[in-house]
Amino acid sequence: MIRCPSAVAARHQREHTLCWGAWSHPQANMNTNATSASQPHPFRVIGHAGMRTTPDGSLIIKPSFPAELRFYETLMMDPYIAPMRPFVPRFLGTLPENSGLADDAAQLSGISIPPGRTEFVILENLCNAFSKPNTLDIKLGTVFHDDKTDPAKVLRMQRTSRETTSLRTGVRLTEFQVYDTKTSQPVCTPKSYGKAIKESELAKGFAQCFPVYGEPSSSTLGLPRRLLVPILRGIRESVARIREIYSSLEMRIVGGSLVIMYEADWCLAEEGLRRHSLQPLDEHRESGVRRLPYLVKIVDFAHTRVGRGLGPDEGVLLGLNTMLKLLDGRITELSYP
Repeated sequence: MIRCPSAVAARHQREHTLCWGAWSHPQANMNTNATSASQPHPFRVIGHAGMRTTPDGSLIIKPSFPAELRFYETLMMDPYIAPMRPFVPRFLGTLPENSGLADDAAQLSGISIPPGRTEFVILENLCNAFSKPNTLDIKLGTVFHDDKTDPAKVLRMQRTSRETTSLRTGVRLTEFQVYDTKTSQPVCTPKSYGKAIKESELAKGFAQCFPVYGEPSSSTLGLPRRLLVPILRGIRESVARIREIYSSLEMRIVGGSLVIMYEADWCLAEEGLRRHSLQPLDEHRESGVRRLPYLVKIVDFAHTRVGRGLGPDEGVLLGLNTMLKLLDGRITELSYP
């Protein structure tokens, strides 16, 4: 779900990588020369067939459902959900019709556009802010279908929720990657792992996403403890803020994910923490420049609804509460060796 910068990607074209995008002001008139020359996304992308990137890798172009586009447009215009903006991928508009891509699915290099996805949204690629992005995708909520879902699929989604950690905890680990310090290669864990583990194993699985370099369980993976602990505390602060905001809103995010990224390069992680200590967190978020060595975003809004009268989204809130417990547990574990 997160495309790595081209300099890194060139070394890892056969590696599975997670890719996603981030926030900026909408741009109604995109440069059609850039978009018409866009390239098929070279990596496996979670749940987004037909995703493309611009040649410089700075933007992601993805087919979207109408509800997803409505959510992004509402987020930009409606002050009711405006507090969510810092924690949602930055939306830059839709692909111009005269770019050719929107009208010619054949230009997607043979990759079919999923049924129902009629628009192309443009998002900034968050990975460009990292040299080596350690990434974690966590499925949020207990319900993964809405009233328009095919009955057969509803049964499958309900079974998946029951048979995984989703129903009881509101979270399921999907795919994640952590860079090996010695090889500079990402070590990837597939979504089958998150579907197989039990609730009692969730904390152990979560710890694998945040390994400490040099310890027997991780060896050459991860960051030294002195860098990892403050990054975890920063991530926890972001998740707590998301939970605070989301609990005040009446909306439903069905099938959404929480994406966490943090820098695997030791020097860059340390420099990011140093800058963070000199500047308040809110200034980092509003500056438009990614200076923190980590980020937390909610993604995937194909089945999202916003409307007064819906009440709180108990499933997603359960998941955010679980995330806070997992983060607290890992921080405590690493703070007192």
